[in-house]
Order: sequence, then structure tokens, then C-alpha cells
Amino acid sequence: MGMYGEVLGIGPFRRELVPFLQQPAEWHEATHEGSVIAVRVFASPEGSSRSRELAGCMGAEAWDFNTHALDPWRVDVEAVRRFLYSDEAHQLECFLMLRDAGFEFYFRPNG
Repeated sequence: MGMYGEVLGIGPFRRELVPFLQQPAEWHEATHEGSVIAVRVFASPEGSSRSRELAGCMGAEAWDFNTHALDPWRVDVEAVRRFLYSDEAHQLECFLMLRDAGFEFYFRPNG
């Protein structure tokens, strides 16, 4: 088994972000404004090479834990756009919305 890399976003819940979250809107009916939530923004279950590519797009090194707290303003947005499959394009919009809402982002390797 290779590495499974993902990017997590952590930040304050706001109703206007619901369309950009993974869960159905009804799951957030009782979520209070400002509650801290965690969101998986990008994932690369295909293996080590693709996970390293994701890390690189985000400005991280896959196994250098010193780089896993990401600066969302330094992410190579065009590299992310090229990295995503065509049916995943909405994930970039999600990332940009969460970034603008003040979320923090972390690369997480597993494997």
C-alpha cells in the first residue's frame, strides 16, 4: 500500500459555507455559527506519487512534518487545478472559499 495524502481545512462554521462542505446541508442544521469544524478538502488515495504531487501543489513535502501546516496564500492554485480530475474541480472552489473564510489548512500523509 502506498501513501494516502489529504488536505484538511479547520475553521469556524458559517452558514454560507454549507454548499462547500462535504456533508449534506441538513447535517449542519444544529451546527452553531463559529463552531470549529474540520473539512477534508483534497484527497489522493491513488498512492504515493500522486500524494507527493498533492503535497507539492500545496507547498509541502509529503514526509516533512515541518511543512504540513500550509500557508493557503502560497498554494499553487494553477498546479492544484491541473492536479484535480475534471469531476473534482469543485474542490478547488471549496478550498478558495474556505481560505477566504479564514480556515487553516494541513497536509496529512497516511501510509
